[in-house]
Amino acid sequence: MSAPLHAAFLSLLALPCVAQATTAESVPLYQHLKDWVVSCDNTRQCTALAADTQADMPLGIQVVRGAGIDGQLQLTIYSRSSLEAPLQLDGQPLVLPLSDAQEDGVVFWLASGEQAMALLKALRNGARLTSQSNDGELGSSLNGLTASLLLIDSVQGRVGHRSALVRTGDAPDSSVPPAPALPKLAPFVRPEPLGEEEARRISEVVMAATAHDWREPDTDWTPDSAQAYALSKETALVSFRFGCGAYNCEYALYTTSRAHPEQAKALQFEKIAVEEQWGDFGGSVGYDPDTGVLSSFILSRGIGDCGIDQSWRFDGERMQLRSLARMGSCSGSWPDKWPVLWRSQD
Repeated sequence: MSAPLHAAFLSLLALPCVAQATTAESVPLYQHLKDWVVSCDNTRQCTALAADTQADMPLGIQVVRGAGIDGQLQLTIYSRSSLEAPLQLDGQPLVLPLSDAQEDGVVFWLASGEQAMALLKALRNGARLTSQSNDGELGSSLNGLTASLLLIDSVQGRVGHRSALVRTGDAPDSSVPPAPALPKLAPFVRPEPLGEEEARRISEVVMAATAHDWREPDTDWTPDSAQAYALSKETALVSFRFGCGAYNCEYALYTTSRAHPEQAKALQFEKIAVEEQWGDFGGSVGYDPDTGVLSSFILSRGIGDCGIDQSWRFDGERMQLRSLARMGSCSGSWPDKWPVLWRSQD
């Protein structure tokens, strides 16, 4: 990729991704702990996810707990395969009760509250959770589960409290720190959409005005797709898509005055307190004019079990972070189970 296009692409994807925190109290947080991944979002809601990259057919295990005295605990075990036998812990039937359900062909076992507490206690004493299916044995390592739960307790200030997942104590749960409030997004007022002629004119003028960002000298390279949208009565969003690989594309995005599209500037993104560049990846970027949501979905490999999924909404000056989920371990999970790092209130 040329240096100008690289710069333009990174200005688009000023993707707020989370480095490993220097202290357990820093959020957002994302860490690999042996065969597990732990994340805690901006409200200190935490997710622990089995991430056994050595499993031929992994069995999904997800633990989610909200922060504060009222923080809910839920454990989900899931598989896309049809099961032929009960869950087994180290080769022995798991006798604890679970609720089961199916959605779009996905099998779920659910436990919450005290039921989830009892199940986690059993899993912490095991090495591997398995089940037989019509495709063969499904399984995931439990190595790292205890450390993951302890990290969640630390982030949420539960260590030594009665509701702790690992190191319980006599401290009353009334002294557990409250969950931070969800940040509120700027209200969205849907503007009148651009007409076809205005959208084409704005795209063409912005393409000419920004060519120095992404076009190599002495070439006629142009985007393979150009889209323009009304962000407000005065402002437009312009998206250029460049070459696509097997499942990721490259983009450059700009905001501009609808009256003077030659004044286009690289789209600005909100920066969060703990972040790092995700890297020079492509993805799939789209804007929904009915909701004002800009989304980006980047795959680290084609089957879609790892990558980053995030969204923003325009606040009049920049794109305000709306949601962020990340899965850095390619271990058979899918996007609706990826650890969440940022949430907001629409």
